[in-house]
Amino acid sequence: MGPTEWLQNHEIDAMMYLFTERTSLRRWFPNKVAFMTCMFSNQMKYSFEEFRKDKKKFKVTGLLQQYGIGELPAHGRTRQMWDLDVNRMYVPLNVGKHWISMCVNFVTRSIEVFDCEGMKHNKSVEPFAALIPRIVKAVQNSSNQQLNVKKYTISYAPMSLLNKSGSDCGVYALKHIECHLLGLDFSLVNDDNIREARQKIAYDLWEAANDHVLVSRMAQFTPPKTFSNLVVEL
Repeated sequence: MGPTEWLQNHEIDAMMYLFTERTSLRRWFPNKVAFMTCMFSNQMKYSFEEFRKDKKKFKVTGLLQQYGIGELPAHGRTRQMWDLDVNRMYVPLNVGKHWISMCVNFVTRSIEVFDCEGMKHNKSVEPFAALIPRIVKAVQNSSNQQLNVKKYTISYAPMSLLNKSGSDCGVYALKHIECHLLGLDFSLVNDDNIREARQKIAYDLWEAANDHVLVSRMAQFTPPKTFSNLVVEL
């Protein structure tokens, strides 16, 4: 992860895993929170296309269901059900050649988008707004018949025009998740210190690789069950 390199999926996912473990191990105070991966975002894009083909026949099964009950992501598996054990969820999303992130709030039925360049991405966020309430209803169906599938509302966090380098959007996406989770102001991360923020991510990953507790937890990893759902990689 060089000083001017665009962050790749595996680097984004590694930090999302680290966020998961920090909350699971209570190293961070916030609880009832989940962190998704790039694979989840890709799956949502594909599933939304299937949903649009026939909304009435669309069913939440396989991978989508496994995400909804916390079996996925498999690394850092929580087994916490959306909108029951989890109140909010953070998601990284690639839109073209640009990283953004967002917070899905199950309580307020809303999605707040964080984009360092201050752009709107309604079309890219729509799959999440449309499918997440359906996933929630599907996984809670036996216990709560009254859940509706109305789309979640979408809003955008106010943001100054950042990312002058053109290659730091991934760093901003991760740091905006961290700031939002911990109740910190987004202005703490800017183009004047984004290089240091990138270095901090690299250090956090190096430190995690040498953390005996995390190494032990990673060694206990068990692969997820196999499903037939197609998943499109970036």
